[in-house]
Amino acid sequence: MSGSFVTLGRPLVSVIMNCLNGEAYLREAIESVLAQTYRNVEIIFYDNASTDDSAAIAQSYGEPVRYFRGEQTIPLGAARNAAIAQAKGDLIAFLDTDDRWLPQKLEMQLKRFSECPEADFCYTNCHVLDAASGRMHLGFRGPQPEGDVFRAFLRYYPVNLQTVMVRKSALDRLGALFDADLHVSEEYDLFIRLLYRSKACYLTASTAIYRIHGNMASLRQIEKYPVENSRVLAKLRDMVPGLDREYQDEVAYLEAKIGYWYAAAHMHKGERLSARRALRPYIGRGMVFAGLFLATFLPVGVWRLLQRMRPYLRFTWA
Repeated sequence: MSGSFVTLGRPLVSVIMNCLNGEAYLREAIESVLAQTYRNVEIIFYDNASTDDSAAIAQSYGEPVRYFRGEQTIPLGAARNAAIAQAKGDLIAFLDTDDRWLPQKLEMQLKRFSECPEADFCYTNCHVLDAASGRMHLGFRGPQPEGDVFRAFLRYYPVNLQTVMVRKSALDRLGALFDADLHVSEEYDLFIRLLYRSKACYLTASTAIYRIHGNMASLRQIEKYPVENSRVLAKLRDMVPGLDREYQDEVAYLEAKIGYWYAAAHMHKGERLSARRALRPYIGRGMVFAGLFLATFLPVGVWRLLQRMRPYLRFTWA
């Protein structure tokens, strides 16, 4: 790239944008990158064979957007890998087409990296926007883990992809990137593997607005969470010698969360008895799981209300 959008002599940030029929919010997303106070940026736009106006919108921006299109729709993890393969930057950031960044996002993260040169991974707070109601809240109330975060992230993963900036060199060392066989847990799988050997830094400031809406794959594919996170755990056991011994408490908690995800998938279908069976082995893991088990005796509508209230509660379990 050349021109006013690039400032020479500063690290190039490659922004990975993957799109499959994302026309609804696409201009908002792209323009939030173009509005960044840090200007040495390239947008790697990978169109996953969209059939709407996404291609025309992305290409209308010209030089700032490096547009690539797949011949057929492939899994999101594979599409993200295809986009990363085109990146020229030293740093990689991610923005999905239904979300947007705040103007100082990249500038603040580069400053944080300069303060933590040993870190390969930077993540931040974000705002969560409910598209239906227009309500917005801050994602996290307090500081999140930094440094060696692998142990903490086994138990609780406080990362929103839209806030991530990672050194390309760390991804290159990792080898295998996004697992194309995963559809809702591919981000966690990649970053937990990376953070077994790399350090993280965190920004308490919000740098992005993450939009929740009814068409999100994470909401439509809820039944995949327990299956895929079981796969992630199995991969970690293969990768990390003595995982269950060295991280006994954290693995036990992750297994309990997988039980919760099975229960949530059953409750989504109104299967309260099956949800109870999924959670029963874990009620001794703490008050949270005991409370979730008791919640399966409530009407399904009440359970769903509690799930919607999760962002506003003072504790979390997944």
